[in-house]
Amino acid sequence: MRNILIFSILASSFMNVFGETSCICTTVPCPIDGENTLVEGLGGKGVYYYENHTDQPVVKYTHATITNEDIDHGSETTTCTQHYSRMLDDENLECDAGHILAHRLGGPGNQPINIFPQKPSVNRGIYKSFEQKIYDCLNNGTATATLYWEFFYEDLLHTRPYEVYYNASFVGSDCEPMEELFDNVGT
Repeated sequence: MRNILIFSILASSFMNVFGETSCICTTVPCPIDGENTLVEGLGGKGVYYYENHTDQPVVKYTHATITNEDIDHGSETTTCTQHYSRMLDDENLECDAGHILAHRLGGPGNQPINIFPQKPSVNRGIYKSFEQKIYDCLNNGTATATLYWEFFYEDLLHTRPYEVYYNASFVGSDCEPMEELFDNVGT
């Protein structure tokens, strides 16, 4: 009886800290409606704003500030975050578990907060090339990058964005600001 009471208290505390969500990852915080934050790389900061679509939090917009010290200090996705991403893929097309902030830029792949269902051909193609340009700007000297993403959905019933806007600006670098709108429909 005592063990049941202790488990109940621990479960209640967990839900109060991490929020109630249908996220399948159990060892890390899952996104909640509203503001979510992550440490990026060695000390960068990411703020992720989520809203509920069919009682499932989905990313609406994000901003992060990183430096050249954060690059190459992210992580790959995990089985958990890959399952999490596919759970959000309302097209059921075997999407990639796309990092919002790339692992090469310091983005944690083991955190569902930094993951969205992404079109594989874009993730491995033009999105990766865009991230490489940011990486090169940071890797070529002391610089700070301010990054912004916005995610667009068909309506509140969809949990996979159909487009992703990505903007990057730099301080302490010769790099010009860059922006791109990425298609996220299909494979």
